[in-house]
Amino acid sequence: MPFLEWALTWYQGAKAKTETTVKNSEKPLFFCLYSSETIVARVHSSRFFYFLFSQFQILLTAFFCFLVFSTTVHGQDVTSSDTEDPYLDPDGVSAVILPTERVGSQRAYMFGISYGLNPIIILAPALSFSMYWNPIIISMEISDSDHLGIWEKERQENFGTSRFRADTQILKWFYSDNFYLMAAREHRTIDLWNRTYNRISGNALFDMHFKTTVDSLGAGLLRFNDIGFLAIDIIRYNIQQKQSVKVVEYWETWSIKEGTREKLDINIQNRTNKWFDIINSPSGFIVTFGIYF
Repeated sequence: MPFLEWALTWYQGAKAKTETTVKNSEKPLFFCLYSSETIVARVHSSRFFYFLFSQFQILLTAFFCFLVFSTTVHGQDVTSSDTEDPYLDPDGVSAVILPTERVGSQRAYMFGISYGLNPIIILAPALSFSMYWNPIIISMEISDSDHLGIWEKERQENFGTSRFRADTQILKWFYSDNFYLMAAREHRTIDLWNRTYNRISGNALFDMHFKTTVDSLGAGLLRFNDIGFLAIDIIRYNIQQKQSVKVVEYWETWSIKEGTREKLDINIQNRTNKWFDIINSPSGFIVTFGIYF
């Protein structure tokens, strides 16, 4: 038993010594792990990693800023050789902005009504028939107060029993997209019935028929849309005239009462001159609108 007691005593002593050694070794390790130097070192390492990451962000941001700046500079460079956008069709854009054709085809037939400052048309709007054959238009206008007349009451009050007619042949040549030069020949006719000249010295009853042919030059504008057109003859300036008048007398008493009809002839001549001034007057601002096909 003494041997066993000695062994146990030695074991307990060795165990106690070992635990003391372990505890003594753990204490420096504990203080080492949680000492201020260790904490500072750990914090310093984390801050260093953050500092490296921040530098990376700064470099990345600077790189993207450089790309954006270079793109902007090249985009605003007017000396760049790439003058055309590859995503646009230059031919299509030019066709929209500067159309090469006024209508969808090279030919078109036009039908419309004309009205404006003209001694015949102002009382009787004209029917217009035209053929467009790029770059010219050949037109025919017909006006007749008996069929297309307006201001009937005013015409009867001012001119009595009368009729105003005209037919016009027109050639238009497009000088630019919508502007055209024109040449026209117009036949104008005015019929006046039951003209009287009544005085104490004599009376007379007669008819007057005026005819004139007017050649004119002018200019205007024409615009097509999807199905129709609008044209304005700005001016038709007369350059040549041919005129005639026919007076049909039914009866007169001047020759019987005074023995001469001089005053009657003077009155007829004054009326003739007045009506020639009216019928030969130039035209302007004649508007024609209609459809084409």
